[in-house]
Amino acid sequence: MKFSALILLLFCLSACQKAPLNEETESKKVQLDELEILESTYDEDSTKESSLKKDGTRQAWTDYSNYAEVDEDGYAYYMQENPDISSEIFPLYDSSDHKVLLFTFDDAPQRPNSYALEIAQQLKAKDVNAIFLVNGMFLTEEKGRKITKQIYDMGFEIGNHTQHHPNLKEMTYDQQYQEIKQTSDLVEEITGEKPRWFRPPFGLFNMDTYQICQELEMQLMTWNFGYDWMDEYLESEALLEVSLNNDYLRAGANILMHDRPWTNGAISRMVDGYREQGYHIVDPLLIRKPNFEKES
Repeated sequence: MKFSALILLLFCLSACQKAPLNEETESKKVQLDELEILESTYDEDSTKESSLKKDGTRQAWTDYSNYAEVDEDGYAYYMQENPDISSEIFPLYDSSDHKVLLFTFDDAPQRPNSYALEIAQQLKAKDVNAIFLVNGMFLTEEKGRKITKQIYDMGFEIGNHTQHHPNLKEMTYDQQYQEIKQTSDLVEEITGEKPRWFRPPFGLFNMDTYQICQELEMQLMTWNFGYDWMDEYLESEALLEVSLNNDYLRAGANILMHDRPWTNGAISRMVDGYREQGYHIVDPLLIRKPNFEKES
């Protein structure tokens, strides 16, 4: 009798352990698991120490010694100040390699599933830096803030892509200012550093946008090419092929990408493909932004 009772007790305990959680508990467990996964994929000891430049921005951490000569402030490249001309990258010195590309990623950290951290990890493994331009609406929850902070701590730059991804040309000056300033404040709150880069959603902006960026000391930029938002390229193999072979690929190109699963699936091979073609992926921390003169 005692042996039978013991068997029954063990069976009950086993069943309790395997019983499904209720919906609310399961949801909380999934959220916790996601945060634990994010925590485990970031190794703080693997980040490279970087000192600050005179303007308060960080020094480049990628290996640029074989392709770029830096000035006394630690910069080697500049971006055209007129965003109507695609925001291409140009070297400060003739001795620096002209054949560079800039990687930029919009709409991070996308909800409900963000791939931005995985993209950053793949780039880090290949010693490639990039700009991740975030939407403030994704930074109102802990998961989005955590992802953004981890990407920043890995050495990547965090840019501004507005709060709610609107068409800025349809908004007043004050509405635009609120859209842009709110995200800049969130980025600074999370990272401790103001964003240097701004990209308008859809590439649409007007002089109000430009003036706001001047006031907030951000470089307004568009892009030269990017395909991961087009219906025919929402798959890694197709995206890889068109990214490596298109009429807009040239020295100094500013490449638009997004926080998407097919981009995540193609990005490592994109780096390899561009390098095989003789391109360097420029560290954005080597790019000097314009001097913004405040009116007295």
